[in-house]
Amino acid sequence: MRAPEDVINPMPASRVCGKKRERRPRMFPEKAAWLLLLCAAGAQGAQPLSQAEAASWLQKMADAARRTAYEGVFVVRQGDTMQSLSINNRPAGQSNESRLTALDGDLREVRCSQTGAVTLVSDGNQVRMEKRLSRRHFPDLLPANPQALANWYDVRLGEYARVAGLDCRNVEMLPKDAFRWGYILCAEKESGLPLKIVLVNAGNQPLMQYSFAEIKLGSSAYAAKPPPRPAPLPEMPESAHPVETEQITAKSLPPGYTRITAVKRHLPNLRDEVEHWVFSDGLTHISLFLTPSARPVDTVKGESPRGMVHLMRRQVGEFQATVLGDAPWPAVETIALGLEPRK
Repeated sequence: MRAPEDVINPMPASRVCGKKRERRPRMFPEKAAWLLLLCAAGAQGAQPLSQAEAASWLQKMADAARRTAYEGVFVVRQGDTMQSLSINNRPAGQSNESRLTALDGDLREVRCSQTGAVTLVSDGNQVRMEKRLSRRHFPDLLPANPQALANWYDVRLGEYARVAGLDCRNVEMLPKDAFRWGYILCAEKESGLPLKIVLVNAGNQPLMQYSFAEIKLGSSAYAAKPPPRPAPLPEMPESAHPVETEQITAKSLPPGYTRITAVKRHLPNLRDEVEHWVFSDGLTHISLFLTPSARPVDTVKGESPRGMVHLMRRQVGEFQATVLGDAPWPAVETIALGLEPRK
């Protein structure tokens, strides 16, 4: 569910907001919407919330994404790529169960439960399953305990808006450093459920957006038409297991980032297992892949100035280390350059 920067090239917010009224050419609704978004994102009048207030807003949105029953259709847009997905979500104890289905492109389905997540991919007449390391997806993108994010983001209350027929308020998360993107979440006024999330770069340019096109909230959403129960999944052998002997260490990480997993797993088109580490600040995730290398590899820097994905590959001891993620370049570079052979 990913796809790089909007094809619309709106006028900078500084040239649109706060200027004397004048006649302007008529603009398409979609472009006008982006200008309004950038005006809200660029407005500096709103003061950052206190750490306690920020943590309260973040927790409300995180809880709503897990504990609210809802079903609907949302759109993911990145650059000139767009995809629609249906989703239904039900609380389950202290967690939730959700099911996402792609409505265009390849037939794909993601099922998430308390025990983990799998992606089902239709391949002709067969269904292929892929185990996922993460069960996070829109609108459930915030960590379960997001209070620590207030250390790394200024949280501000933005303008009121309307998404999929529901009233919501923009909550802006502006990074305090260069190691993470900014986020604008539109929280539904009653529940706090994020109805729209826009990722923006340091220049407030949109990188990626998720937005509900239609949604029904609460248990009544299922009363008229209960969602079909998915067929039970066949047994699937474990595709990942913990790393037993670590030969590489990460000496330097961006502020707020920690390693959240380190496993050995098979990747498509590779015969042997690779080590897969994941680093995160709770919102941004960066992967490290380690593969044995008989010959030294050249350092490769894959900066993506117009998109989100950045990559760096270098030799570390006897391994080829590839660090990549939907994260700003300084975060990827810091992790890659901080890798050393374990002594």
